[in-house]
Amino acid sequence: MTVNMPAAPLQSLPPLHLVGRFDDPYTGAERELPDLARCLEGRRRTLMWSDVAPHPHYVRQGVRQIVPFRGQIPRGGMVLMGGVHVFTGLDLWLKHAKPERLVLRYNLAKHSTLYSMIGRLKELTGGLEPELLFVSRALQLGVGLPGTIERSLIRLEPYLATPVERPAGRSFTIGRASRDTVNKHHPDDAALYRQLAARGYRIRLMGATCLKPWLGDVPGIELLPAGAEEVCDFYSTLDMMFYRTGGFAEAYGRVVFEAMASGLPVVAATRGGYAECIAHGEDGFLFDAQEQAINLVEHLAANPAIRQRVGEAARRKAVQLHGPEAIETQLQFFLRE
Repeated sequence: MTVNMPAAPLQSLPPLHLVGRFDDPYTGAERELPDLARCLEGRRRTLMWSDVAPHPHYVRQGVRQIVPFRGQIPRGGMVLMGGVHVFTGLDLWLKHAKPERLVLRYNLAKHSTLYSMIGRLKELTGGLEPELLFVSRALQLGVGLPGTIERSLIRLEPYLATPVERPAGRSFTIGRASRDTVNKHHPDDAALYRQLAARGYRIRLMGATCLKPWLGDVPGIELLPAGAEEVCDFYSTLDMMFYRTGGFAEAYGRVVFEAMASGLPVVAATRGGYAECIAHGEDGFLFDAQEQAINLVEHLAANPAIRQRVGEAARRKAVQLHGPEAIETQLQFFLRE
């Protein structure tokens, strides 16, 4: 299935500046900003800025570093702050940027940091009220502030190319992709993976070399560094995705929707922004307890027809949330002065 972005007439607008922390190519908050820039090509001049030295992966995509003493800063137009984690040197450049619109994307559940940053942004811009974008309704309800629900922008084309029906005859394979940090994994995950591997299932985890102290010697469990394979290719080796996080609630969880677009049934913890988009038993499965998770995995392993049905529904849901029409609706926010 090929997805083509709808055409639109050129618009004469002041520049849009996308400001992020582009030092890690596997952080979801920054991955969507180049996609947004590409979607706006020919419709609004868009520049990408990093508050720290950008990773070469992003330099090749046109990201430049903010260097205030050289005058290398965003100026005028609309400034989108890519999250509350973007703060290095803010005092040195924002007061000189003089944006006409200031937008803050809230995609990490750090409420006190959000309140502080709103105050600082207003102070540095002479009282300009930042417009808030929330990646999930749960985040907005958590802070009780007005704003717009705008789920992460995800280009689904690479994932939609994966057949929903997986090859028969191979070991039932469970996996997930994430950044390679311990807090991206739940403390109970190692025990769960051990149990599943002991029952003969294959486990593939990309972004999980951090789990080697607990899982490095377990037969049937493969721990890969983040980026070891293209994510869409990695998902094509799985029969289902398992997902939950550790010390924080996932604000949205773009990897969940990439997996759904790949036609994978997802078994995920209820604690995460993605949960408000999943209809349990229809286009995915949600759980609270470890035993529930294991039962759901075994249910899917034993029922290929259910995997097929749920995988097809998952793909439809991903396209509904992140397909061309959804992206075009999102772009309208950035195509007005």
